[in-house]
Amino acid sequence: MIKNPIILRYLIKENIYSFLLIFSFSCLLFISIDLIELIRRSSSKEIDFLILLKMAIFHIPTLFPLILPTVFLLSSMHTYMKLNKNNELTVLRASGFSIWSLIFPSIFNVVIISFLYLLVFNPIFAFMSIKFKNYESIFFKGNAGLFAISETGLWLREKNDNFEYVINSQHYSFENKTLKNVKIFKFDLNNEFLERIDVENVKMENDQLWQLENGFRLKINENPESFQKTYLEINLDANKIEKNFRPPETISFWSLNDYIKNLENSGFSVKKHEVYKNYLYSYPLILISMVLLGCILSIKKDRIKKNLVKIIYGIIIGVIFHFLSDIVKTFGQTGALNIFLSVWSIPIIFNLVLISTLIHLEDG
Repeated sequence: MIKNPIILRYLIKENIYSFLLIFSFSCLLFISIDLIELIRRSSSKEIDFLILLKMAIFHIPTLFPLILPTVFLLSSMHTYMKLNKNNELTVLRASGFSIWSLIFPSIFNVVIISFLYLLVFNPIFAFMSIKFKNYESIFFKGNAGLFAISETGLWLREKNDNFEYVINSQHYSFENKTLKNVKIFKFDLNNEFLERIDVENVKMENDQLWQLENGFRLKINENPESFQKTYLEINLDANKIEKNFRPPETISFWSLNDYIKNLENSGFSVKKHEVYKNYLYSYPLILISMVLLGCILSIKKDRIKKNLVKIIYGIIIGVIFHFLSDIVKTFGQTGALNIFLSVWSIPIIFNLVLISTLIHLEDG
């Protein structure tokens, strides 16, 4: 740690400046790319430009797992390359500052920013992700189906050309394609209530037909009508529920544990959400590894052309790191590997390798 507070504040300020510069550029770049793609997708539709711009902005948080590590890598390299260019790093090293004291301000920044990202901004970004998916569903997919999980069970909403259904189930089984203890509320397209169906068991025969077993049907001003078996035409099946269910990135960090508990109680697999939760916990470690990598590649003074080559090396190594992390996380989601190992193994190994390299540079 740097004992001189003036040097500490200066290095922190330089690193923050680099971070804000590269982060702003990256966000503008990805928003522009996303906006161009949305305009292309909407070429055959009449969608207002402001809607497309909102969608591009709302989509940015889903890209942060890729953007932020790259930003921290490049901002770390930019900081130390700038200090080297002005010979400031050479003076500091000659004055007795170790490599650890020089990278401490960058690590301090990454810890503060990563915790702010998780504890403060993550709920906001989760809301933005939900808004993007809602806009995409309305304007591009034409699908009004919504899926939610709570302490009262699984809630589904499905709309077709004739009716709208709101469905509550206490238990769901993907393997058997069944719903247990189900309440089905049927409305017309003007939101006028038509009937309610309470049923013990629902078998999803296919994506067009449900088999209802042991229940009764209730209509306004009519006596309840019981049945042993009947069928309901509805464009909803187990695969659609699983595919369109609320993804982990749309859930706030503060609500994730409760959501996983409710999901598990309703019969859903929680491996994907558990992997995501552990990924959020490991996120500061991932960002620290990018800072260490940036420091290793830029701590020595080189010519501009060699610096450009180092930036390319850094980006390639970062891509390989994310590629390996995604592969191992997939093993955790499928149950082939322990969830903790699938998330934490790559960042821990990568950080140990980087720290060993820094020790070599300091001693060498």
